Amino acid sequence: MNLLQWSYTKRYQVKAIFDKFPDQVFVFRTIGSYYFVFTTKGSPMHVYPTREDYVAMELLINEELDLLPHYLTRRNSKEDTYINSWLENTKRTSSVLHPKS
Repeated sequence: MNLLQWSYTKRYQVKAIFDKFPDQVFVFRTIGSYYFVFTTKGSPMHVYPTREDYVAMELLINEELDLLPHYLTRRNSKEDTYINSWLENTKRTSSVLHPKS
């Protein structure tokens, strides 16, 4: 999945479009210091995103906004398998994920 476009909206939200779901706009909100999927708008085309799709979207938008380290340190062990798979498939390095302060 790839991030096609994104922009800021009112109330500190971000809206984004992804290539896997081009007819839907996904709205993200902040929680702590990272973004998560809040809602979707548009035609679902009878194809609904899975939880794995939502995690991939959250990873992509947080990476784009340089918030990926914050997203990865949150507490949610249920999604660890999705996150680890995404990290392996995209070949991210530990220096990108945990930059030196």
